[in-house]
Amino acid sequence: MVNNSVAVFLVSFVLSIIVLCSCNQNPAAFRTQNLPGWCVADTGAPLDQLQAFLDYGCHEFDCSPIKPGGPCFGPDTLLGHASWILDKFYREGGFCKKGLGFITRTNPSYEKCQYP
Repeated sequence: MVNNSVAVFLVSFVLSIIVLCSCNQNPAAFRTQNLPGWCVADTGAPLDQLQAFLDYGCHEFDCSPIKPGGPCFGPDTLLGHASWILDKFYREGGFCKKGLGFITRTNPSYEKCQYP
């Protein structure tokens, strides 16, 4: 006979594996669209680290909105583009990269560039 605590552990473990596997099939399951505020670039952040994060982010997400012709391209600044990708990670993953960005309650949207 299986001990009750072992049975509970096994059931919990199996359910955890099922949840993790299903999320790999559908990463949108963990999107956190309703987070408060926006994650924007910190003006004191090291520029080389902002650029590296931007480069990395554009391999993870479609960055066409911050490319030439996109609604968030102008002004063509590292801080502006980094803010867009930082907020994208914030919306999709629920974190604002420490040391590069911070949460603001002021909506960074402007003209045609609308943040969620």
